[in-house]
Amino acid sequence: MKILSYKKHSKEELIKRLRKVTLLHSSNTKNPIYIYKNAEIELTNLPVSTLMPENFYQIEEVLLKLRNLQEALREKNIDIFNLSGYVSYTTDESKNGYTLLPVIIEYQLEEDGSINAIILDGLHRISIARSQKLDTVRVIKIAKVSKEYPVFGYANPNGWQDVKLVQTVPDKKDKRLWRFPLEEVYKYYRDFNSAFENVGKPRTPKNP
Repeated sequence: MKILSYKKHSKEELIKRLRKVTLLHSSNTKNPIYIYKNAEIELTNLPVSTLMPENFYQIEEVLLKLRNLQEALREKNIDIFNLSGYVSYTTDESKNGYTLLPVIIEYQLEEDGSINAIILDGLHRISIARSQKLDTVRVIKIAKVSKEYPVFGYANPNGWQDVKLVQTVPDKKDKRLWRFPLEEVYKYYRDFNSAFENVGKPRTPKNP
């Protein structure tokens, strides 16, 4: 993989755009729900050991592509684990432009009063950080999101030991410990593509 072009964007622009992220089901309606409009948003370093997966799986092909991206961006003096904002870029592998955000961690307050630092976007990168024995990574930390719209899955109760390496995406029911009935979960999906260009591959409402 080769980086053909790239642009670095500031922390201020990152946070400004995050406040425009909508819930997926509301993105194209007259009354979009801006899930992070009043949330606390901070770009900060966090210990890798404190970051909890939500998924029960990670995909081998995604890990490989991210490692290739890490090396390609390193040649441009961009560290995927130490972004000061976000990066838009193109490669020799696609005509599309893409956006790389810092790993996004949402702090979820549970009914028992506990708070989990859930990896909302960037699980594969944190997996790579663990394999490279990094102590900390720079992340977007989001807290005090409206209680009306919690993260659609609970933190994986057994942590990384229950995150399996797979070739293909598992059945929906096996992806995570869902907080809501399967037919309702997509209502709570944070649509980062509503505020950024091509943040990963878009998912369909039938397969969040």
